[in-house]
Amino acid sequence: MELDSLKDIWKDLDETDLQPGRDVPISSMLHKRSQSTIARLKRNLNRELIAVLIIYSLTIWYIVTFKGMYSELAVLLALVGGAFLFYYYRKSKLLKQMECVACEVRSNLKQQLGTLEKYVRFYFIAGTILTPLAYFAAGLIIMFNAHEGNSHVVDVSIDAQTSVAQMPIAQHISNHRFFVLFLSIGAVLTLGSYFLNRWLIGKLYGQHIQKLKDLLQQMDEEA
Repeated sequence: MELDSLKDIWKDLDETDLQPGRDVPISSMLHKRSQSTIARLKRNLNRELIAVLIIYSLTIWYIVTFKGMYSELAVLLALVGGAFLFYYYRKSKLLKQMECVACEVRSNLKQQLGTLEKYVRFYFIAGTILTPLAYFAAGLIIMFNAHEGNSHVVDVSIDAQTSVAQMPIAQHISNHRFFVLFLSIGAVLTLGSYFLNRWLIGKLYGQHIQKLKDLLQQMDEEA
């Protein structure tokens, strides 16, 4: 076992483990270190939950209060936030199972670590895809609602073709410069969200999952 790994394990030991003359097995050290790593994952997940609740709640409140004509945006954000809450519930439940003290550590980690990796991978893919989808959906909502007051002055007696041509959405799409700018921002946002999600998920979860993998390997070697 490498010196750095031993240092990390030593930091995770309780004061009772450090009493003079007390023999602490390596397996016990590894168990405590795995519990510590899972506790960090839970803290990061809870911090992410708090951040999402604050940001989404304030944004929805602002849209409903000051931008009533864009109420569809509030519904869109509520749906995305609800999906995250379901993801949080499932992942939090999994981490609690991984913390099971009564379980046999090695088999418990083997059983749950693969599921945790799938959750994180799905979260990364969903977050990367959802960002451009939400952007384009929000853009369509805004274009349909832009200058809503103007659409009410269209005479109902005008033929259907003229009415469609005068709708705000048609006016925006016919504006090629606006349309190209809209698509360009979407492309940049998609690329940026990919790298941001990759860095953030690696920071919050990836490095700790790798630590659990290393611990699992050390447990196999020690066995």
